[in-house]
Amino acid sequence: MGNVIDNVRFNFLYIDTYSFGKTWVYPESVIPYNMLRYIVSGSGTFFIDKEEVTVSKNQIVYIPQGCHMSCYALTDNLVFSSIRFTTSVFFEGGDFLADYYGIPRVMEAQGEEKYFELIDGWVRSGNRGRMYFVRGYLEILIGSLIERAGKEMNQVSSTLKTHEEYTLEKLKLRMRKSDSKIDPRIQVVVDYIALHPTEKYTPERMADMAELSKQRFGHLFKEQIGKSPMVYIKELRMTIAARRLLVSDENVSDIAYSVGYEDPNYFIREFKRSFGYTPTQYRKAARE
Repeated sequence: MGNVIDNVRFNFLYIDTYSFGKTWVYPESVIPYNMLRYIVSGSGTFFIDKEEVTVSKNQIVYIPQGCHMSCYALTDNLVFSSIRFTTSVFFEGGDFLADYYGIPRVMEAQGEEKYFELIDGWVRSGNRGRMYFVRGYLEILIGSLIERAGKEMNQVSSTLKTHEEYTLEKLKLRMRKSDSKIDPRIQVVVDYIALHPTEKYTPERMADMAELSKQRFGHLFKEQIGKSPMVYIKELRMTIAARRLLVSDENVSDIAYSVGYEDPNYFIREFKRSFGYTPTQYRKAARE
């Protein structure tokens, strides 16, 4: 049991704080990463795979990778801090944190808000070791939520033990790489891409960064991250582009160039494949 779970690692992608008025609407999109959002002030409604949840100040909402999500503000001062992350293994067809650890959609913060502040502070610092602190605080944050969810689960009847064993069997079937830790050579590349998402990458360049052959690198990356290197990069760039569409008035071409696309038309097609909207439609829907 421990061998499976101990090998799971969380890869930090991005953090930012957002402030919206009552007219803010986020159109339904497939979310390509996990998110934890701490509500600093105000309230809003989230639709996560058709489940409606209302969140307010001092609550943390968990949004799993692969879900369909839309949301809108209920007040004029909706402010939340949002962390985006992935897992180091591919948990196909399931929700790792909810299925195994029982983390609910919404929890009251009981001191976890400080980790959002610490992660944001380290990301913005110029410290060479900042990503180690970021990853560390992310895991402490998730660990705190798991511990609290576990205490609630322990109050359920003893039949939960049978359910836990069944969940573990499902976990073993779903996880692509459940019996070994992520290769540090792959982790180095993942961390570098997260810090420098707009640089030009080729399979050859990334393989050189990992000091592996192109074929071996591609195989290890997909096996341990759950997707090919180029798909991973595309998803990260789309995330950055989507944020800029919402928080700035930059034109679509400039955003395309800024995230590494030389052809704006190709960028538009890729964005629509990822979110179901063209960049212009996405921005318009969010501001209506």
